[in-house]
Amino acid sequence: MSTGLAVLLALVLHPQPARAQSERFAALPTDDVSGLLSQGAAPAAGPGAAGKFLRDIGGDYKNSLSLETLWWLGGGGAAAAGAHQADQSIANWVQSHSPSMPGGDLYGSQIVQIPVALAWWWAGSAAGSAKQADVGRDLLRAQLLVAGWTYGIKYATGRTRPNGDPWSFPSGHASTSFAIAMVLQEQLGWKAGLPAFAAAAYTGASRVTGNWHWTSDVVFGAALGMASGRTVTLHMRDTKVSVAPLPVPGGAGVLLTATR
Repeated sequence: MSTGLAVLLALVLHPQPARAQSERFAALPTDDVSGLLSQGAAPAAGPGAAGKFLRDIGGDYKNSLSLETLWWLGGGGAAAAGAHQADQSIANWVQSHSPSMPGGDLYGSQIVQIPVALAWWWAGSAAGSAKQADVGRDLLRAQLLVAGWTYGIKYATGRTRPNGDPWSFPSGHASTSFAIAMVLQEQLGWKAGLPAFAAAAYTGASRVTGNWHWTSDVVFGAALGMASGRTVTLHMRDTKVSVAPLPVPGGAGVLLTATR
């Protein structure tokens, strides 16, 4: 993994029938995404769309400072502390047995997942599906959010990996893949969420068996990813209920309206 965080603002005029019709892709931070600079631009539309998208990202970071996030990270921290007791023994077993779990390094990489999010948003927009465009947009937002928190914590803690490399805690592959799983579960339900969580668990385990991470790195990375996925889909749970009198024949009633 590289030690930098790249930011890419990709803006191309393109009509969007998604949640807001003037939205753009912007600001792609990654651990290993420098190659994205040569992969082309993302769908976008209208003046001010980049600014709106960046404001949404800023809102995601602000919304991360919440009681719900505290619960997720508190639980993840406690679980990671428990796993820490077995970190060395698991690493010793891995180094002596060299188990193989191929594919996890690719699935949890942002060089794969950012283009997937871009393509999903673009395809949903091109097909006229506001729902699918929304999924792609939230996947991208989750990548931007989880990357910032993951690398901030990595640099702050400076933990050495079991293979001797730096910046072990938390696992970026775990946080990335669990953020994806949470977004898919929130947006599409458990039919999409369950296989995505299975893929995330496999990815996390592969980082341990590959000697890239301690088990506790993966445990906390999973909690961080799920908290990030919940944060970017907050709009789906932001339900407002209004109450109004409702005249009915022979009397009166109450009208309850729930909107998002």
